[in-house]
Amino acid sequence: MKKIIVGLIGLMFWGEGYAQRFLRPYDQKLDSLYRVLIKDPESVRKQQEFLEYFPDNFEDFRKTYGYNPKYSKKDPMYTAGEEHVYKGLARLDKLPDTLYYTKLIKLSIGGKWVADAISALQETVQKKTMEKPQLLLSLLSQYSPEKIYSFWYFYFNSLHPLEGGIPAVFFEMQSEYPKVYRELFRAFEDSDGQATCD
Repeated sequence: MKKIIVGLIGLMFWGEGYAQRFLRPYDQKLDSLYRVLIKDPESVRKQQEFLEYFPDNFEDFRKTYGYNPKYSKKDPMYTAGEEHVYKGLARLDKLPDTLYYTKLIKLSIGGKWVADAISALQETVQKKTMEKPQLLLSLLSQYSPEKIYSFWYFYFNSLHPLEGGIPAVFFEMQSEYPKVYRELFRAFEDSDGQATCD
């Protein structure tokens, strides 16, 4: 009888409900907003709520989704990180571009490549940058040289050198955004192919 009761209790905690029960309050709210968003991905209000609640900078992103050897294999947010980025953040297409790209810039500043959700974030930033490079460079030009450098450091940081080097589109806008290009070039030299698997 005890085995049956234990088995039934175990079934109650299985699946999505199990993960929700063990999330920290902030993470629970973020995961809940994500689940609402994927049920109605075209909703501007739901996209905005998810973006507003999504981590605001790289350190918060790392704390929310990054690997922690003490608990990451059991941490539902570590497991959900790539999904939240690829099916959540990367698909927010109903919001004002300036708002969205500013968030991507803030998420990138201070970052460096790490596998899992952080690499998903980097891939999303790279893809979105190539979709609207003019906008991104314009927004980036409003930041200090240190923050511009930090953005590009994350953008280019990788285990293997970027095939083809710096994308040609950035050379085309070099004269329009000299400060941004200067930091882009420095960061590329310092970070491309320099990531480690620590």
